[in-house]
Amino acid sequence: MKTTPDNQKLLDLVADTRRGKIVLPQFQRNFVWSRDDITSLLVSVLQGHFIGSFLLLRTDSDEPPFAMRAVQGVDLPAHQLRPDAMILDGQQRLTSLHYVFAAPAIPLRWTKYPYRFFLDLHKVTKGQYEEAISSDRADSVDGRLDRLTQFETLVIPFTEIEAWDDWLNAYERWLVNRDREAYFNQYFDIDKPAWGAAIGRIRDFLVPTIEIPKIPADDSARIAEVCAIFEKMNSTGVRLSVYDLLTARLYKYGIDLHALWEQAVEEHDLLNQYSDGKPDEYGVYVLRTVALLRGLDVKSATLINLKHNAFEKDWKRAAACMDKGFERLTATNADGFGVFDPKWAPYSTMISPLAAMLDAIETRHLDHRAYKLLRRWYWASVFRERYAGAVESTINRDYQDFLLAAADPTFEPIALKEARVNILESESFSLRGISRINSLYRAVMCLIAIKGAKDFQADDSIEFHALDDHHIFPKAYLDDIVGPDGKKTPPDRINSIVNRTLISGPTNRRISRSSPSNYLERIVPAERVREIMASHFIDADALAAMRADNFDAFLDARELNLRIEIESRLRE
Repeated sequence: MKTTPDNQKLLDLVADTRRGKIVLPQFQRNFVWSRDDITSLLVSVLQGHFIGSFLLLRTDSDEPPFAMRAVQGVDLPAHQLRPDAMILDGQQRLTSLHYVFAAPAIPLRWTKYPYRFFLDLHKVTKGQYEEAISSDRADSVDGRLDRLTQFETLVIPFTEIEAWDDWLNAYERWLVNRDREAYFNQYFDIDKPAWGAAIGRIRDFLVPTIEIPKIPADDSARIAEVCAIFEKMNSTGVRLSVYDLLTARLYKYGIDLHALWEQAVEEHDLLNQYSDGKPDEYGVYVLRTVALLRGLDVKSATLINLKHNAFEKDWKRAAACMDKGFERLTATNADGFGVFDPKWAPYSTMISPLAAMLDAIETRHLDHRAYKLLRRWYWASVFRERYAGAVESTINRDYQDFLLAAADPTFEPIALKEARVNILESESFSLRGISRINSLYRAVMCLIAIKGAKDFQADDSIEFHALDDHHIFPKAYLDDIVGPDGKKTPPDRINSIVNRTLISGPTNRRISRSSPSNYLERIVPAERVREIMASHFIDADALAAMRADNFDAFLDARELNLRIEIESRLRE
């Protein structure tokens, strides 16, 4: 897509914004800059420093490609907006400057009140630009808006900058009548040149603009290009997703995506819990599910161009099957995936293909083999880390593979093939090197939850206790031990997932720095020790190693138990 670079006066852009000739696409976020952000911007303008470029999309005022709204603080009704351009990058800067020069009655971020910005001409004369700008609550500055007060204090509101010539002429008439000596000596020789240079920098300040030419409202391919450019160039500090972009696309068809989201989280508790009620991430996951249900891929360009026909119906269906996906994800029974807390989900991005697969099982009336296939796919994908990094092609491939394998039992999905080759048939697969919290680490914790792990001390299911992952051979205990070679146990071995499990905070504090043999004797119910430890994949051999305080033997035995469990879930 060709773009046109140019330089435009900053105040011309502000004026066009005020007249509704420059507007925001509906997907832009709200104005979020603080007083300090605005002050820093004004200092840069006053000093003539670079403040970044602006990206504009030229538009047909009768048929813009996106739903639109006025820049915040512009007091124009929607029917009076006749835009020549939409601001894609530079919204916060442009809105800030309009706020400064027009003084709309809206509060700034972190405040409850509108603010006015002022320029101290005394400081300007001295070249103290960083100290020259101040701001104060609008309800406390009425006296400072009077020109006579401004003439006496030489502190002017930025709203006077655009009428600077008129202000300066009035000031000169006032000063020459009041103090001719000051007029000819101080003002004419010193103040006026300094002020003129500073105000001139503001009024003539040029900003690089990049203009994207007009695009037809029905040109999906070019609209997708614009959205991709916007995603890459947006510099507001809040990265917009395809959810935000599609919101604007659908709005013109009377579809309120925000309202659909609010309804979805109200009706589906788990979606609300995992998303924290915010659509930034999980709104995109619902859209990906919609795309899969429609037989489409889940690339951003595809989501941005999802057709409005039957969209509300498909959205609700997608949200409902995602809820079913969450039920399975969070279940700690033998057929669930053990994510007892959102922080232990190996990959949140797996919810879309999982939801679409569950929908296919129901709507296509697939038999029991499909559920087995789904479970194998999940564990294979997790332990092969298939959903790390970019996932769009993986989601589409896995869903299509699932449909093929459900129809043809001889077909082997790529996820299962990778797991077979790299885990089931590999002697090098090991959990011992996993010592940081990643997807594999989380997956093992989920397996422990599914196993029905019981707290060491309470002999009670972990789901009834506030818990976290803790060392089985305590770190403080191992740190004190020096091996036959005179070396201490390396941190990665101490922190290995093989040496971690889920127990309550009180139990962990009672264990403290004790040796396993010590705390097994002190806090674990003697008559239940085998059953309790077995619920953590600690069999007789691993338990014997704990009683002997043999860390190496313990790692060997427990890793074997965990690997047997993983392999059984990949084979089913």
